[in-house]
Amino acid sequence: MSKDYIAEHIGWLDSILTHPENPHLFQDDHLAVIQKELANRWIDENRLELLNDLADRFGEEDVLAVIDQIISTNCRRDWELVGKEKGNSFAQFLKILWEPLRESGFEYSYETEGNKTTFCVTKCAMYDLARKIGAEKWLYHLVCLTDEPSIVGFNNKIEFRRTRTLMQGYPDCDHCYTDLSYK
Repeated sequence: MSKDYIAEHIGWLDSILTHPENPHLFQDDHLAVIQKELANRWIDENRLELLNDLADRFGEEDVLAVIDQIISTNCRRDWELVGKEKGNSFAQFLKILWEPLRESGFEYSYETEGNKTTFCVTKCAMYDLARKIGAEKWLYHLVCLTDEPSIVGFNNKIEFRRTRTLMQGYPDCDHCYTDLSYK
């Protein structure tokens, strides 16, 4: 088995993609089969090779649909718990999510104007990894698409908007948060 960079650098995906409630997300038999195989093989196999194998066997579009549903549901649920345990203010979200990213190889700037905070991410460790292993499309769905459900789960009074990502080939990622509870 070749080196598994996804397992090495993004281990937090394991509990999301193998969560015991995931089978209940899919009524469509075809998608349910993909989810089951993804969960059963995720821990024991090279993750990138697994994703490519599933795409070859079931179609990339369907595999991405399964991943997107799993990511959205699990991130929303998990971040809702974080918000309940640690407080769900926008300032707390910045402290929990954004501040540690600098230590992980991310470079960004941000500005706040009223209830709107906009980030400009110019270096992303996940994008660097994706480029290294040729997995931009997979990591866009596995990592970048965690952003919106995470904030929705954390505090549904904070809206999220993004128009571009490094993973999609843009020179930066823009993350815009609007805190509707701001007074």
